Amino acid sequence: MDFRYTDDQNQFRTALRDFLQQACPPARVREIAAAGGHDPNLWRRMCGELELPGLHVSDRYGGSGATLSETAIAFEELGRALTPAPLLGTVAVIEALLRMGSAEQRNRLLPALVRGTRIGAIAACPDITRPADTRSADAVSLTADFASGAPVLTGECSPVLHDTAADLFVLPAVTDGAAAAYLVAADAPGLAREPLPSFDPTRPVSKLTLAGTPAEPLTAPGGWNRTLDVTRVLIAAEALGGATACLQKSVEYACQRTQFGRPIGSFQAVKHACAEMMVEIEATRVAVMFAALTAGDPGQLALTAPLVKAQAADTFTLCAETALQVHGGIAFTWEHDIHLYYRRAKTTEALFGGSTHHRALLADRVGL
Repeated sequence: MDFRYTDDQNQFRTALRDFLQQACPPARVREIAAAGGHDPNLWRRMCGELELPGLHVSDRYGGSGATLSETAIAFEELGRALTPAPLLGTVAVIEALLRMGSAEQRNRLLPALVRGTRIGAIAACPDITRPADTRSADAVSLTADFASGAPVLTGECSPVLHDTAADLFVLPAVTDGAAAAYLVAADAPGLAREPLPSFDPTRPVSKLTLAGTPAEPLTAPGGWNRTLDVTRVLIAAEALGGATACLQKSVEYACQRTQFGRPIGSFQAVKHACAEMMVEIEATRVAVMFAALTAGDPGQLALTAPLVKAQAADTFTLCAETALQVHGGIAFTWEHDIHLYYRRAKTTEALFGGSTHHRALLADRVGL
């Protein structure tokens, strides 16, 4: 397998990076985060000019017809820039519809999601893909009731990513001990949203409370696992971008900051710290590329997705913590950007369960 990006993919990466440097520099990231984590104008440009939500979606639904590799490149660049945008949830909902939705649901909902005129959100709950007897008791607190024919959901669900910008949710609910996925509209009766404190101001989260809220079932078997596995790969790509930015900023600072008449980058301890970051990043880059390239094989994806999510989250945390040390005391201040990467790294680590959970999930899947 050739682990190199094509010329077209490299050109796409360059165009997206240039766009983000112009449209969402660090100062703008802070402004958007302070305003709730969503900029409708930036989102319209991301969807209209770059068509990011539909990169790997068939042109039948208005997508670009590319592959998951292009979508992973987009997430890597968004992670590098810490872009506050609801792309992860929207792509996850698109993937859920592609894998679990009926033909009618796909035709009705996908075009608007691909264009970005509708925004999706997904619950980042751990454990829901594991067998009921190994799932934690509070993993899914939503229940589905079919007494009236059409399902209604009752209970609470958190955390939900970028919920305040979303108008369509994919949520897990339990019926007879088994978890399944359901579509819920943001304006459905009985649905209440409560913003939660977020350690990462660029990624807002909320709790949803549902009381007899109408929902649409997504019924294709096995699609929930695949939806979350694709989401894990994209989170890993985003983490790779964040880790790369931490290394770049550390090297730039180490070359500029002087101590005892020398740039601190000339000191062995700083060199070794940056070298360790680079080694972990390159290993993670290969893993992310492999996961994206082989995502068309469900059996392969089931193994690579939890593994690459755990590896990328650990790499991002290592690089963010090392960057804090390289930058010294200034990196701990609110005014410096590195602490935002540290916050993103720690929340990324927890999404859909931590690294220990994902390695246990991998063990479940290989039968260990």
